[in-house]
Order: sequence, then structure tokens, then C-alpha cells
Amino acid sequence: MSDTADRLAALSETARLLWPEPARVAFGSGDRLLAPGARRPRILLPADRAASVAALRAYGRVESRAARLVTAGLTWSLRCGLGRAVLRQSVRVDVPDGAETVETYLSAALGRPVCAALYARPAGRANDKPVLQALSPGSSGPPVAFVKVGVNELTGRLVRAEAAALARLPRAAGAVVRAPEVLHFGSWRGLDVLALTPLPTWEPGRPVTPDLLAAALREIAAAAGTRRLRLAASPYWAALRDRVAALPGEAADRLRAALAEIGERHGDAEIAFGSWHGDFTPWNTGGSDGGLLVWDWERFAGDVPVGFDALHHVLQRAVSDPAADPARAAAGCVRDASAALAPFAAGPAHVRPADAGLVARLYLAELAARYLADRQAEAGARLGDVGAWLIPALAEGAHEAKETHG
Repeated sequence: MSDTADRLAALSETARLLWPEPARVAFGSGDRLLAPGARRPRILLPADRAASVAALRAYGRVESRAARLVTAGLTWSLRCGLGRAVLRQSVRVDVPDGAETVETYLSAALGRPVCAALYARPAGRANDKPVLQALSPGSSGPPVAFVKVGVNELTGRLVRAEAAALARLPRAAGAVVRAPEVLHFGSWRGLDVLALTPLPTWEPGRPVTPDLLAAALREIAAAAGTRRLRLAASPYWAALRDRVAALPGEAADRLRAALAEIGERHGDAEIAFGSWHGDFTPWNTGGSDGGLLVWDWERFAGDVPVGFDALHHVLQRAVSDPAADPARAAAGCVRDASAALAPFAAGPAHVRPADAGLVARLYLAELAARYLADRQAEAGARLGDVGAWLIPALAEGAHEAKETHG
């Protein structure tokens, strides 16, 4: 199935979940347009024209000049009432009086009338969930909220985790990291619903300099304090081993063997532990007025080896290229760990160069455990087969670390 067909199929299923019977959802001639077009559906716009303009503007930062021109052209078309002539693919949503929909729920939860724009996402990632913009009808101003909906056990757990993380995240004056705040968290028809303050991703982006990135990484690592512990005596090591012990399958067996080797060789290594965002990637961050916008906090956790976010940023950027060799990128994560961990070269949470490879292998083990627990391979994720790229890098890293530590 093509990416377009995947997105349309997933969008149809999600729309019927969020506008349930007696509401009716049908593709074809309707009042809600798909942008930027039928061949590349990315967002289902609301029926309200002004809110559609707002939704398109807030869709996200557009990096290329060609993409900016397309977005500007579509916005102009919507403002002029020519959207239907330009965006030919549409969806009809009929809502009888008194019917409950995600829009009626959000209107009550946020204390004001809202309409919704729904993102169209490709299939193939177990952790994907419906994401919406809540918009003011008749207004082309910024969204009222960004909304995430947990639709199954995994995505519901992630939505709940993000709500909890943002509720306890320190927000000191002058902080570099700028995270959304929770406007509402609740349950609707058995679905977890989280509404967040919108971060201004639609505004012109500021450069994310290495110094800004490093400052944000250190700030997140210290969010709940840091401490140094022997690996074998750390709560993190015990929790990781317990999680991996509960995983089924041959890949999990290989991961357990790799962890046993790490524990045997480096259990006495003393390393720094702190917090991590959990999915600190270029597409979950953006520069803004001297600070760093950071969203998607659903994987935030404390008491993990300092440096995980820095390694994740480097590795995920590398494997985001479909032409990249994931196994080579994972091996490079271990080989080049010292460079990635440069933001932590000094201070109480510093990572010693001799421990950089160990921290990188722990990160790869953490990522492999996450993918296995989330059943990414079963969902058809491109990088779901951790035995093909993450676990081999653990073995290579163990050899390199043995040479480093003697």
C-alpha cells in the first residue's frame, strides 16, 4: 500500500473514532479539505474557513523555500475562498444535533467553542496517535491547544505519561527549555485526551546553535537533580534488566546476553544519572528567541545515564534518512560517543571519555528494549527489527569498550 493510501486509511479510521455515530464521516465531496493535497495528505482542515487558515499556518515549521511557497499559496487560496478549487480531496462530516464528538468534548473541556484539524499520519509506528489542533471558529489566530488522543494501551500510556511529565517539569525563570503546559487532561469515550498550550512553531525559527543545544541538554539532564552511582548498584540498571527479562523472542534473548556482558565488564563503573526527554530529536525541537522549544515529552524519565538525549539526537537524525544504513549509524553511535557527549564534558554530571562508549551502549540497549516492548516490528516500523541494527552495535561496542577500559 502506498504512503498516500496508508495515510487516507488511517485518517478514515481515526476520523470515525473521533466523530463517532450517529455522526457520519465520508470521503468525497465534503466541507473539510485535505492539505496540501490528495497525493500528500498531511492535515484534515476544519470546515470553518478562518480556522482552516489558522490550522495551515500552525501545521509546523516549513524549512524549504519550495514548501514555504506552497504553504503560502494554499493559505492565500483558503483566505480567498478558493480552497475547494485547489484542494480537491475533501471529507464530509455530518454531526446531528446533540451528538458527542471530539469537538464537543474539547469545547466543554477548554471552556470555549473549538473546531478541530486532524493530522494525517502514515501507518507503521506502534506509538502513533491522533494529534489535533483545537481552533477558534471564525479566527485565523493561533490554535487554542494542541491535542493528543490515546486510542489503545500503548498510546494511552504515552499520553498519560506526557501529562504527568509536564506537570512535574521544573519551569525556572530564564530557563533555556520551553515546554508546553497542560490545559486539560481527561477521558472521553474510554480515550485519554491531553490538551496542551501551543508552542509557536509557526513563527520564524531561530538558529539552534551548538551552544543552545548543549545548554538545553544539560538543563533537561538536571531537571530532577543528578547523582553518580555504580552501574550495578543503580535503580536504572535493575529496572532495565527487569524490563528486558519480561520481553519475549529471540531478539530479547540476544539483548539479555548483551546486557549480561555489559554488567560483567562494567558493573563497577561509576557514571552520572539524571533525566532525559526520551525523544530529543531535531523534529521535536526548534529555536525561539534565545530558547529552545521542546515538545513530545511522553518518554520523559529520571535516573537514567546522563547523555542519553544527546546520543538520541545524533542517532535519530542519522537514521531519519531512508537511504541511511541503520546498523552503521548505530555502530557510529558507540564509536563517536565522546563527540556526542561533549555537552557533558564538565560539571557534576560530566561523562568521562572512558565511559562514553558504555553510556552509548546503555542507550542502544534502552532503545532496543523500547522498540521490543512497543512491538514496533509487528507494527511494520521501518526500524522495528532491533536485531538487525541495534543489538549488533551493542556487541561491537562491548569489544571497543573492553579495549578502552583495559
